[in-house]
Amino acid sequence: MTTQTHTTTARIRTLDYVIDANGINADPVSLLLLAHTAQDLGVNELLVSLMVDESQPEVARIRAYARVAVQVASRLDETRRTIHDTRELQPAC
Repeated sequence: MTTQTHTTTARIRTLDYVIDANGINADPVSLLLLAHTAQDLGVNELLVSLMVDESQPEVARIRAYARVAVQVASRLDETRRTIHDTRELQPAC
């Protein structure tokens, strides 16, 4: 499984700092990119929806963001390891 994505673990870390300093509404574009990546990777749809729903309480959105970010980072790491492992198993001919 290869996933083309604009979200990387470095961007998630940057978004962590932005949200910590300025709240969940500080960078809506990066939040939506994370939501799209999360959906592509099969992260729980309820968490993703809660994270981007501006009508929900900020604390609930931040908690949802934290869970989504961890799952996305984990799945991106699994994808990288799978691709790396596959490349190592290919014959040299």
